[in-house]
Amino acid sequence: MLEGAVQRAAWLATAKVSSLFKSAVRTVLFRVNTGKGWVSGGGPPQRLKDGSVVIPSGRPIALGFALTNGDALEGAADLNGWTSLVVTPEMVGTTVAVFTAIETKRTTGGRKRTGQINYVEQVKAAGGIAGFANSAEAAQAIIATYCKERSIK
Repeated sequence: MLEGAVQRAAWLATAKVSSLFKSAVRTVLFRVNTGKGWVSGGGPPQRLKDGSVVIPSGRPIALGFALTNGDALEGAADLNGWTSLVVTPEMVGTTVAVFTAIETKRTTGGRKRTGQINYVEQVKAAGGIAGFANSAEAAQAIIATYCKERSIK
């Protein structure tokens, strides 16, 4: 499968990960496109005969997650959101949202860029759920493994 198809399948599958557990494990993810675009600061854009576009008084804008300097965050995962978990009685029995990031790749693998590897590692180091998935099952396994390692049933 191409990455877009894997992404849609993984997105749907992560919403069903709760069926693997007795407790209220619920994952909510959003597609986050990252990059840079341009917006007009002086009227509507003009399309030229050759198909190009002129943006009057254009200024750059980061898409998706951005850094404080206005640049787009390099390597942000395709799907970002949270997994709600009911914590153990020792933790007062409250529900917490654990940041969750799934970077999808085509079924045959796909290339993991340095920024993507760093992003996944940073999320994990901060206590979140993150990983690379080349199938719906792999996406579910990322969340299920996190829960099982913490004895969430």
